[in-house]
Amino acid sequence: MSIELLDSQVSLYDRWHSGERKLQDLLQVRENVKNHSSIFRPYLTTQMQDFVPGLNYFFIGTLDEQGRPWVSFLTGRKGFMNSPHIRLLEIKTRLEGGVERHHKAAAAVQGSTPPDPLFHNLTKGETLSGGRRKWGGVALDFTNRRRNKMNGVLQPNDILKVDEATGELHVLLTVEQTIGNCPKYITIREMDSLEPQDTLKPKAEASTSQTLDENSRRPLFKGLTSEQTAIVDQADCLFIASRFIDESIADQTSGMDCNHRGGNPGFARVSGNQIVFPDYSGNRFFNTLGNIMNDERVGLLFVNFGAGDTLQVTGRARILIGKDAQEAYPHAQRVVQVTIEDSILRPGSLPFRMRTKELSPYNPVTPSHQQRGINKTAVPVAATLSEITVHTDDIRTFRFKTSKPIRYSPGQYAVLDFGAFNALGYRHMAPDNPQSLNDDYIRTWTISSAPLGLSSSAKEAKRSSPDAWNEASEFALTIKRKPGGTISNLLHNLSLDPRQPFTIPLICTGGSFVLPDLESSTTISPKPTKVTMISGGIGSTPFISMIRGARQVLTEYPVDIQWILSATFVEDALPEALQELTAPLEGDAGDKHWPTVSVVLFLTGRHTPQEAAAVEAKVASIPGVKVQFGRVDYKKLLATVPDLEERQVLLCGPEPFMDAVKGHLGVLRIPSQQILTEEFNF
Repeated sequence: MSIELLDSQVSLYDRWHSGERKLQDLLQVRENVKNHSSIFRPYLTTQMQDFVPGLNYFFIGTLDEQGRPWVSFLTGRKGFMNSPHIRLLEIKTRLEGGVERHHKAAAAVQGSTPPDPLFHNLTKGETLSGGRRKWGGVALDFTNRRRNKMNGVLQPNDILKVDEATGELHVLLTVEQTIGNCPKYITIREMDSLEPQDTLKPKAEASTSQTLDENSRRPLFKGLTSEQTAIVDQADCLFIASRFIDESIADQTSGMDCNHRGGNPGFARVSGNQIVFPDYSGNRFFNTLGNIMNDERVGLLFVNFGAGDTLQVTGRARILIGKDAQEAYPHAQRVVQVTIEDSILRPGSLPFRMRTKELSPYNPVTPSHQQRGINKTAVPVAATLSEITVHTDDIRTFRFKTSKPIRYSPGQYAVLDFGAFNALGYRHMAPDNPQSLNDDYIRTWTISSAPLGLSSSAKEAKRSSPDAWNEASEFALTIKRKPGGTISNLLHNLSLDPRQPFTIPLICTGGSFVLPDLESSTTISPKPTKVTMISGGIGSTPFISMIRGARQVLTEYPVDIQWILSATFVEDALPEALQELTAPLEGDAGDKHWPTVSVVLFLTGRHTPQEAAAVEAKVASIPGVKVQFGRVDYKKLLATVPDLEERQVLLCGPEPFMDAVKGHLGVLRIPSQQILTEEFNF
């Protein structure tokens, strides 16, 4: 891939389109997110390229000839998707529904309907200049809630095989935009079975109308049937495709979007010819809702995972806010209301079944949830504050003991529920602080501690997996006080009182920004594993955890970790932690190796000569740590780590810092595939 396609070389202008900006302004979050459009990348990251081949399914939105979005549930054996190039997603599979498409009124009267609209849309759907067709997709792993969103175009020459008669599909999708999404509202599921793709050929059904729509050669929609309504009623998730297509603006701004929406069963409701569902708090980017602000056409997909049934719906959406939202859906701040124009029910169309293992602990309680007596299967662990370590006036480490053992990998985050400290309760309006209406008092921080050693199953599990590490009965969070931050200030103002223990629910741990597997991938010519960590400010916390974890693992081949840490003053770099992380390891390694760790501090604060000398003397007492004054640039990066091009680079810190470092790495021509960054955006 040429250098101009690296994210470090993409101009960091405000890529939000007019619909997204309008909604961000309306909800008064624009200032918070306006610089975050640079999070989107114009290619698949290495993590994404490694992720998609391991999936049995993919959700994709396409457009029919009328420009209406439809969402399809693609399935296949693991490996049916792969990414041969960071700008390409290859899909090769054989789908259900291998029957010829019917375009005759007689067939419609007999109740036959087309197979999945995907086949028609890929070959006859709405086209742009040059015959290109837009698509949007979401790669999601239900076993661990990992989710990557992407979109792009299908070039005419990249349609290798689209055969409705056999269900065969082979396309090369050009990728224009990707982002890693957070795991909120996703149900954990387990697959029961995976049958051969060509064994199931169910009959598709539509609504009961017998009037032919001449544009689509399908029956005109007259309302959802009882069977279709039942699919919506039982669903704890839906997939929505939206569009804002304007060829006069950049590909990074215009296109399709396909994403997951989740909640407790019954969170989406049928009312006449409409489906309504709440828009729960998220990253506040409003990609889907922003598209709807500009183009009301949407597609929905509902799934009965236990029966293998799917319901595809296309229609026009409205966004309801405030009072209008609450009238349509009690206590919801935002609601999406879709007027249905067409639908397809496909009983038993999936080649496998999935069981619900755990509803998302983020799910708000809904009336239908209460009425049906459905209890969440996820029971949060109680986390009780046991120790507070003061590092600086605004940085402290909080250690929590857990009510039962937990598992996590070094570098992962913890999700905590501070809802009990929300003294405001429900309010319709908050003119003094409108953003507080979206505050669910759930917070996510990177864990700065590490589990104590590898578990007995470490040989079977990669060390990036929580299963590779011993269970832990405590964890630590190193948190910086945020001016005006409700929860960070609450924690920083705490003092330990055994008579009044501070206990909160630990919802879960998770994240893909973890300690890489440290063993060499080659046995022919083993080389040391080389890792460079680059952090800014409090972005050092995942690296503290990763190094603590690495120092507990003996490896067959040498592991060399170089850490570039940017901070304002030496105290902000947590020198006591650096002393621990670089201290010589005791114990006989035999024919194996302990990792080596070296740290270079870049202190950006103003220092007098006397202050600088005192800092240098303090740092000199810490083995393996050096100090420089000033900001990191590409020349200093190369001078500090001459073999940087041979290393895996891990990057974490505030967004401006990360953008700057990515720019430096681009100048040094470090391939994007070698750069891992924090992926979740809560």
